[in-house]
Amino acid sequence: MDSGVSLLVKLAYISCTLWLTVYACFCFVFGLLGNITLHVMMVGLIVALLAWFRLPPPNPTLVRAILGEQPRPGKNDASVDWEVAHRAACLDAPENSIEALRLAHKNGAKVVEFDVSFTSCMSPVVFHDDEVDRVTTGVGKITSISHSNLKKLDLSTKHPLGAAYKQPVLIADLSDFVAECIQLRMKMIIDLKTYDAADETANVILELYRKFPAMRTTAIVTSFFPNLLYLLRRRNPDIVCSVSTRPHFFSSSAYDGNVETLKARFAGFQQLLAYGADCVYPWLLENFIWDFVGLSAVLVHKAVVTPTYVSRWRQRGVRVMAWTVNDPLEKAHLRHNLGVQCLTDTLEKVKPDNWVLKEESTA
Repeated sequence: MDSGVSLLVKLAYISCTLWLTVYACFCFVFGLLGNITLHVMMVGLIVALLAWFRLPPPNPTLVRAILGEQPRPGKNDASVDWEVAHRAACLDAPENSIEALRLAHKNGAKVVEFDVSFTSCMSPVVFHDDEVDRVTTGVGKITSISHSNLKKLDLSTKHPLGAAYKQPVLIADLSDFVAECIQLRMKMIIDLKTYDAADETANVILELYRKFPAMRTTAIVTSFFPNLLYLLRRRNPDIVCSVSTRPHFFSSSAYDGNVETLKARFAGFQQLLAYGADCVYPWLLENFIWDFVGLSAVLVHKAVVTPTYVSRWRQRGVRVMAWTVNDPLEKAHLRHNLGVQCLTDTLEKVKPDNWVLKEESTA
């Protein structure tokens, strides 16, 4: 992911530098730095270009068909899927596997979130990390491993409940996983990790929508990289998209809600640029990117979710979904007090919501 973030930082820097250079040269050549008419014309040109390239959001009826009604605090709406199986509920079964998908469905999940990555031969598979080391006995980047070799890896070997699986749990092909979701009548949140292959990613996702027409009303696409979402919606405006985000995304490779554990992505001047991007990006997302791309939802780290944050997005007609929420009390708080859906690694019902809330109110 570092290479993708680095690319975005470099593109932003180059674009700003180029624009300022052209603008300064234009003003210098015409000797009109103090001319208000010139500045009005330039602003008008910028607005016209933005309006031309802006993508309107999908039809609200289509968005509601996938996501249900906009959640509200205290609203016990059966049409809202309050819990999403994050990586197919990866604490309950090996993450992003078809076995996990089937178990999540058995446990009552109606929506599943899963990740898309490419092998060395550009085969799309359902996998989260840049490297295979964490969840398999394999070693190396997934983009350096062929599809045939990837199929030799077992997702159950490092899972806490892996001993329950008598047969190897294989990394799923994207098409097979989507077909299983449709067979189980589960809605999908497709998280794109293929930031360094934007055109190939768009082609794969668009082909999926052609192959499985049901995806139009059962799937949304999300990514940390708005450029991927823009490219998709430019070619198919009916695709419902959300952006994934968290604090310190550009400058830190990990974030657990604690700034003391941040790990720098880069070094030197590049890291300084990343710090700058972290300062500017949240404002750009809330005031420009969401409207320019036509986003319908924001998937954000739970540490960011506050009543004010949720309210700001609701005023824009965009819903907030929090990740990753595994504690029953946190789930109950987000649902009943904020009206926020959760992405969770486990669907285990430790305590009923009403019991948790009763305990909280009498404590």
